[in-house]
Amino acid sequence: MTIKSLLVAGIAMVSLVSGAAFADVYMTGEEVAKLVAGKTIEGQYRECGAGKNDFREFYDESGQIRGAERACSMAGSWSKYQGQWEIKDGKFCVLLGSDRPSGCFDYNVDKDGVLTRYDAKGVANVRFTIYDGNPDHL
Repeated sequence: MTIKSLLVAGIAMVSLVSGAAFADVYMTGEEVAKLVAGKTIEGQYRECGAGKNDFREFYDESGQIRGAERACSMAGSWSKYQGQWEIKDGKFCVLLGSDRPSGCFDYNVDKDGVLTRYDAKGVANVRFTIYDGNPDHL
């Protein structure tokens, strides 16, 4: 091999390694399901605003979601709702109906166990605290 070909090979290798290091690596739908099935999540938006609600959702192992919500950062009663979850095309999907955010999203979990949902553009838009079981009896 010539010095030029070694140099080109080295640059190509560095590009591959650095590209992989900066790529977003999200959890598979199956990994998210294993993390939340049989548990309750509580959502915290990055910013409260019009039409955003605090919410809690219990993810039944059968694919059902039982949730409660109230106006973001407000005291008061919680209104209940239902939905479903599923794994579709390798992503974890929530189907909540009405005007609640539904669809298939990317997720990641940090070292403290906080689950983050990313929108279609890869922007973190909701963080979830995960609780064992159904402590709110949803």
